[in-house]
Amino acid sequence: MRILHLVGQREDNGGILSVIRSLQEIGPLSRYTHRVWVHKSYRETRLPPLSYRYSPFIRGDSPRHFSILIKGMLAFLSLRRLLARELFHVLHAHTRGSLVTALMVARFLQRPILFTNHAYARRKWLYQKAAANKQMTTVLLTPNMARHYGLEVDPPRVNLIFSGCSDAFLDKPLTEKQWNPALGETLKLAGLGTIVRWKNWYLILQALADLPEALRSRVEFSLWGPEQDDPDSKCYAKELREFINENGLEKTAYLRGCTNQPEKALRSAHFVTVASENEPCSVSLMEALALGVPALVSASGGNIDIVREGETGVVFDSGNKESLRAQITSILEGRQAMLPPPQIRETIREWAASEMTSKYNQLYDRMADLYRHQVR
Repeated sequence: MRILHLVGQREDNGGILSVIRSLQEIGPLSRYTHRVWVHKSYRETRLPPLSYRYSPFIRGDSPRHFSILIKGMLAFLSLRRLLARELFHVLHAHTRGSLVTALMVARFLQRPILFTNHAYARRKWLYQKAAANKQMTTVLLTPNMARHYGLEVDPPRVNLIFSGCSDAFLDKPLTEKQWNPALGETLKLAGLGTIVRWKNWYLILQALADLPEALRSRVEFSLWGPEQDDPDSKCYAKELREFINENGLEKTAYLRGCTNQPEKALRSAHFVTVASENEPCSVSLMEALALGVPALVSASGGNIDIVREGETGVVFDSGNKESLRAQITSILEGRQAMLPPPQIRETIREWAASEMTSKYNQLYDRMADLYRHQVR
């Protein structure tokens, strides 16, 4: 069975490509082959390698909606030519840009399409329309995402399948770095993710800057993540650096850059930090919990489905620097007692990539049967 993932990425980062790598690694190669449709400028920088198809038009996302529409239409024409040359039993769209193309495939080619929604969009009507399309099968990542879009989970048309945590993390040694305020050590926070505005890294810096000096000197925040190759990402990284310098955070906050050793970065921290509003389903968050590292997260998105407040993590009001500052203070003052690492790990087993892959493979079998029935 040949599966084509419509992604449109320009860079090899983010959870979508991690999900596809898990599907490729765990699924039986004799039964499924995965190909990924990306922008022609894409360059692979991570392992394991994937097999790609390229287009000058397909794109993952853009802040300009008109651009998404035009590129999506041109990408449809490009995809139609690809499908004339090469057989794919399942078309699996993942991004907002590819959703436009997927809707056109459903409308004009009358082909079954699988769409996984990896985002909390403000324009909910487009995703509701996709879920109502008879040619479309929709996947949402968490119960909170279903509530956000006002969609009823009704398999096999509307499904819940999370972005899975690598099974390997569940077999690795547990963290030995547990926070104990009585030891007088520095509280180490780690953030993993690309430097883009919606990740809300700025909020963490603001909360740290507002801490009294006596508390701030006991905290170290490390941000591990690349700048994306677009003007706004570079501008945002510059703003973060300027804020650090202007507020005397040079010994508190560090932009560590890209890392190909996420496990090492997670093990260096007492808490992994996710500040973005409506983070869909953070793989790095799940990996941290799998290692027994608790979390400091915003009360939004998939965080509220993954983290057990007061047990596996500390939760602050989304987008609220005062709430985040107060929770950092409560950790420093020893008012937060998390479960021990082995129990933290057990809460994430149901989110394993093998479970995710099994659920997707069932959908792939169904989608392939629909396609074969159509072409008879």
